[in-house]
Amino acid sequence: MLKILIASEDAERLAEINRLSTVVGNFQAMSLQEGLARFPYHASRLRMADLLVLELPTIGSTQMQAIETLRQQHPELPCILITQAPGSDVLIKAMRAGIRDVLSWPLDKGQLAEALKRVEAAHVPRAQESGHVISMMSCKGGAGTSFIAANLGDALARHLGKRVLVVDLNRHFGDLAHIVSDKTPPSTLPDICNQIDRMDAAFLEACLVHVDNGFDVLAGASDPVKASQIQKDKLEWILSVVQPAYDFVIFDLGQSIDPLSICVLDHSDRICVVTEPAISFGRPGRRLLDILRALHYPADKIRLVLNRTGRKNEMPRATMEEIFGTKAAFALPDDPAAVDEAVSHGEPVAKLSRRSAMTRALQAMAMQLSAGPETERRPRAETVSPLRRLMLRTKST
Repeated sequence: MLKILIASEDAERLAEINRLSTVVGNFQAMSLQEGLARFPYHASRLRMADLLVLELPTIGSTQMQAIETLRQQHPELPCILITQAPGSDVLIKAMRAGIRDVLSWPLDKGQLAEALKRVEAAHVPRAQESGHVISMMSCKGGAGTSFIAANLGDALARHLGKRVLVVDLNRHFGDLAHIVSDKTPPSTLPDICNQIDRMDAAFLEACLVHVDNGFDVLAGASDPVKASQIQKDKLEWILSVVQPAYDFVIFDLGQSIDPLSICVLDHSDRICVVTEPAISFGRPGRRLLDILRALHYPADKIRLVLNRTGRKNEMPRATMEEIFGTKAAFALPDDPAAVDEAVSHGEPVAKLSRRSAMTRALQAMAMQLSAGPETERRPRAETVSPLRRLMLRTKST
């Protein structure tokens, strides 16, 4: 998807260009209400964009010189210029400066659509490493989704040296940050969405809870009213900033299936559905998996996580797998002593209980998720008996 940065000093024109760009195609558009003189302060945002749409009411020698300087500083960034009644001299100078198209104001929807399509046709995605996105969700509350998301992030950072960001997108009193930290979040996801025009790597860094080396958390909304300020296009822009900076981005989606969560699921490499081996989770868990399948997420993208296993009178694992119609990829033990101590202190479980069953299970889960799909599906060597290995060797010879 083409990421468009639309810049203008005029708020009304900025809003109109933004509206038209979303109407004419499937583009990810962000607005910048600034003049050319302040563009150096937004260099990181210009580097993130695939296209700059620049609106200037008039173009004199000063503006043209600023455009030429901008093109020299960002030669890889295509630019569409919009101005009022551009003359032939403006067209010639703009083309010499490397401007792709010059459109006149008032803006014609058809002309804008053609200009955007030309840029999109010539667009070559930049080769850069992007962090793996993992979504954690559940069919009902109380499954431990937030605890697993937060402590999986810690396990990836602590045991495997990965750079991890956990984003709290649970919009019902999100408190994920307090599960692993006693720090007050400097900002929340709704706060960032309200200041999205400032969004760049430096601004994001100042908004995060830095839990430990390589492990950060973006706090969620403190109540459902504030959560309504989170919007799909802003969430996508935030994701485009954080993905290149982290090895893993983990989202806690809670129990919601709506445009926001679907937006994250579409960008996810893995969707982990958290449930428990209990009859109360059977029907809602199966419904959630059926919804994910109906949304055309492939089976190899979805991972079933059984939490709190090993309790007395629990449903057998084989029965739960039969109900869900899929095998459980991960099983996390019922370890109330370690979990309760970690949550009550606001610390990662691995920090307080290094040798606990939950710590070991989360470490194994982190290792499998970081190893890739082939390793996840490959049976462990120790599960193959010596007799079976002997038979395999004999058959191969």
